[in-house]
Amino acid sequence: MFRNYLVTALRNFARHKLYSFINIAGLAVGLACAIFIILFVRDELSYDKWIPGTENLYRVEVTWTVPGQQPLVWSVVPFPVTDAMVAQMPEVKTAVHLDGARMTVATGNRQFLDPVSMVSANFFNIVQLPLVAGDRATLLAEPESAVVTERAARKYFGSKPALGQILKLGGQCEWGNQDRDNSGCVVREATVKVTGVMRDLPHNTQLGGDVFIPNTSLADPMSQKAKESWFSSNGWGYVELRRGADPNTVMAKLPAMIDRNFDPQKSAGIALKGHEAMALHLNPFRDDHLSTRQGSQTPNGSWTTVYGFMAVGLLIMLIAGFNFTNLATARAMVRAREISLRKVVGARRGQLMAQFLGESVLMALLSLILALVLVEALLPLYDRMLDKQIHLGLEDWPLLLALVVVTVLVGLLAGLYPALVLSRFRPASTLRTNAAGQSGSGLLRNGLVVMQFAISIGLGVGALVVFAQISYARHIDLGLNKDGIVVMIAQGVAPSALQGLVHAFNADPALKGAAVSSDVPFSGAANVGTFEIPGKPGTSMVSILDTGPGFFSVYDIHLLAGRALSESHAEDQWPHGAKAVNILINRAAAASFGFSPDAALGKVLYADNPQAPVKRTPLTIVGVTSDFMFEGDRRKIAPTIYAYDPRDAFISVRVPPNGVPAALAAIDRIWHGFAPSIAINRFFLSESFEQQFRTDEQQGRIFGIFVAIAIFIACLGLFGLAAFSTERRTKEIGLRKTHGARTRDIVFLLLWQFSIPVLIANVIAWPVAYYYLHQWLEGYAYSISLNPLYFLAAGLAALIIAWATVIAHAAHVARANPIHALRYE
Repeated sequence: MFRNYLVTALRNFARHKLYSFINIAGLAVGLACAIFIILFVRDELSYDKWIPGTENLYRVEVTWTVPGQQPLVWSVVPFPVTDAMVAQMPEVKTAVHLDGARMTVATGNRQFLDPVSMVSANFFNIVQLPLVAGDRATLLAEPESAVVTERAARKYFGSKPALGQILKLGGQCEWGNQDRDNSGCVVREATVKVTGVMRDLPHNTQLGGDVFIPNTSLADPMSQKAKESWFSSNGWGYVELRRGADPNTVMAKLPAMIDRNFDPQKSAGIALKGHEAMALHLNPFRDDHLSTRQGSQTPNGSWTTVYGFMAVGLLIMLIAGFNFTNLATARAMVRAREISLRKVVGARRGQLMAQFLGESVLMALLSLILALVLVEALLPLYDRMLDKQIHLGLEDWPLLLALVVVTVLVGLLAGLYPALVLSRFRPASTLRTNAAGQSGSGLLRNGLVVMQFAISIGLGVGALVVFAQISYARHIDLGLNKDGIVVMIAQGVAPSALQGLVHAFNADPALKGAAVSSDVPFSGAANVGTFEIPGKPGTSMVSILDTGPGFFSVYDIHLLAGRALSESHAEDQWPHGAKAVNILINRAAAASFGFSPDAALGKVLYADNPQAPVKRTPLTIVGVTSDFMFEGDRRKIAPTIYAYDPRDAFISVRVPPNGVPAALAAIDRIWHGFAPSIAINRFFLSESFEQQFRTDEQQGRIFGIFVAIAIFIACLGLFGLAAFSTERRTKEIGLRKTHGARTRDIVFLLLWQFSIPVLIANVIAWPVAYYYLHQWLEGYAYSISLNPLYFLAAGLAALIIAWATVIAHAAHVARANPIHALRYE
């Protein structure tokens, strides 16, 4: 019996090659897309789940809420928070802290600039990264010890055993004023011994760095004052809860703990309670990759992206399933005579149902085999597009088994309708008319076509809006010139050498200007400070960015009123303990203070810093600049104060567009002349800007490809249905032509038949797409508007594609000789 079913199915496939190909290819492409999306989602959800023993480990995150500022949502926390939780909460078992910085790593006479992680001594006991060599219990017991990855060990020591080798770390200075006075900074250097080697970290981890040292090392750039401060966020803090402890109970106790340890009024003059200014949150360690908070150690994923890809995968599978069901139903309806003959010779209904279901499942399984072949062939290209290494092998048997189950279900569902309907035909009436006579199947097919195109149109609108938003963000007027700027991180360079560097850069004819600053655009958020504003009661929090003379000219930021800061004015500098300071503000700050740019000149603000020697420093506004997007399009332009501290950690140098190689050579030469013991860390600002969009564009391209495939599958099904429909209407068309219908009339008739489902699909797709896209765009500080043209373009494109798909069949039938049509059957 089974052999008979199989032979019949194969003969039917061979007899109707076009329909078999369309059915198998359409479902195969849909399954391949679904597999690719499953692999991406599985990879995003796998981050750090491979590290054992982290089920009860949580990252402590902070949200700063201060008057006059948007909430700052950070993944980094004040250093003492986790230690206080261990000491004051019985539910918290232990805590670890992690911070990171790029350091000069020297071995022999070779220098490297590599990421180094400063961690608590018990870090490897809590976060059990796989070791190759070393004793986990004593890895970082000594202050000047280090654990390196296998990759770093090969780079530093070649083929020599890494254990016991010596590395020199240094060139670091803590940002801020804790370890600095007016004369310079404390440069932290240390000689560390390698006490452990661990396996290279895979791509699916939030952790970074190739060298780990204890945060008690002399090379740790964080000062003791910073480690005691509750008002500044420094590094990532993790707490391990005791078995059975409820994280919600711990979070409920956090406000009281904050109030006991942190007084914003005393620390910064902010009239809020501790828990009102600082809200803490526990996030599972294994979910940190998908956190939306700023400041993660590695680029974050996004739950929105994960859910979006899952939705796209589901929709593509629905389109492929609808297409498969539609064509299976259509072809089955023309097999009425075959089924009736089988019933006449004694076939039972159950046997006929088994035949239809078996044929459908066989075709679905062939589609799965083809899909797996496509995935295996295209997976390297997919990896390059995602910049990841995603693998599918026999060890993924649970996934493969799930795919087989889903494929069989699709086959059963596709064959269910014809199995139930055709198996109950009455042979006498069917053999007399050679037709199934089931009008309901036409309604089903039209309904499935509508759903296919509704999904395709919705995805098309989504793709247009996503690409338009990325293009808008990329080309938005930033208010500054980002091109041709080389940025160097001068952390650890003494102030005297720093000033010498800047003067040498400005004097070199191969360069076009240089300036220092506390940060650079697109690298992070500006700091905030507490200020008394003229005419406003109390204190306000305002962003503050240290910028040296020449910063605004280097970045082509316009001065709207007043003058720029200068080294020739003593009060233009804001060293530690200054009694009076000149500052610049941006247009947004002037507007928030209630002044025009010209009226703001000469106004005096007061910096309120209870912990500084001068607790109320007068700040005189001597210039107003145009607004610029320091954080790109991620946040609205904030009111900002610009002051000059000559000990800042970033140097920006403008290079000529036609002399980049000579400019870079000059930068390297000057740097090594002033800081020979510190490896140069430079990058182009434009690269930092592009990095903001790299992940979005990678995922956008993949999303666009999936949308195109969804439309292709829908059109593939429409092509098959058009061939089926025109074949079934051959006699009708012959009669119309006999009564005078012209070829174009027949073509228009058939096109209109397939246009109606597409037009109905637009009515369904547009409001749904508008709702979800409107929600998505609200997450951007600067976003496009949902122009109706996006919807019209997607709908019109779907209509044109549908016409192009069916017009060949329509034209062929319309041009046919009506004599042959009337002799049909």
